[in-house]
Amino acid sequence: MNLLFSCIGKRGYMARLFREQLGPGDRIIGTSNTRWTPGFNACDKSYLMPDLTSPEYLPAVLELCERERIEGLLSFFDMDVHRLSQHVDAFEAIGVKCFIPRAETADICFDKWRTFQFLREHGFDTAETWLDLEGVKHAMDEGRLAFPVFVKPRAGFGSRNTFKARNWKELDAFFGLEPDMIVQEALGGDAYDFDILNDLKGRVLSVVCWRKSLSRMGETEQATTVHDERLSAVGQRLAAALGHAGPLDADLFMWNGKVYVLEINLRFGGGYPTSHLAGADFPKAIVQMINGQAPTIKQGDYRAGISMMK
Repeated sequence: MNLLFSCIGKRGYMARLFREQLGPGDRIIGTSNTRWTPGFNACDKSYLMPDLTSPEYLPAVLELCERERIEGLLSFFDMDVHRLSQHVDAFEAIGVKCFIPRAETADICFDKWRTFQFLREHGFDTAETWLDLEGVKHAMDEGRLAFPVFVKPRAGFGSRNTFKARNWKELDAFFGLEPDMIVQEALGGDAYDFDILNDLKGRVLSVVCWRKSLSRMGETEQATTVHDERLSAVGQRLAAALGHAGPLDADLFMWNGKVYVLEINLRFGGGYPTSHLAGADFPKAIVQMINGQAPTIKQGDYRAGISMMK
């Protein structure tokens, strides 16, 4: 079996977790646009690729898949997931099983305004979001919103250019940093997350919930697994509504008795080791699916109270 980990970055630990399920002769191949990529150290082979925005990028990935006889494809970078999603059919045509969403689903999750609309349309609680400052002012005048608020890029990832504005002066400054910024209400309560795995037909296999104790620059650094029926139910509804193939990571808040879904990443998140250490073996299920086997993973089959610290 040959697996391609596109844009592996610093996720070398994911290669090590997958390797536990591979046999002799199986290979993990990583890609990046720089040789200074930590994740390459955990791969059997590594390739430098054109920039994601280059017209040469997709042909290069397809050619690599054919040359290395790739059987399974995952990506670990949001922009790359979005780019690859537009060509899932082309990868499948050459025998690659893609744990990548299709374009429409990727568009929803990469665009924070579309994420907000999707969540509202499907009955999920989420943070109020605005595209312009006029709407923000109107909400404040009506008493529906108060400082602080968050300002972030509509198509951002991680915590890039995300700021907390405490007054109008800061809001004006942050909102003008780049085109297509959005404003979101600041949610209270406790921060949670879930890791979700769907099968290749978009059916939910597993939802693992954990509470975040520390995040830095959008990366989870401390978390503890929990069993919570409300979180699990929201996760199963969300994954079913998206119908994507592969892993999902989402930011959540438990506030005033409700579960708020904030952002959705259609890839392995930085906190996945929390779920893995608790016994939810997503790599095993993915390898089984690539081999044409029914995944043996079961919903809720993980231990609560397992903590991860980076």
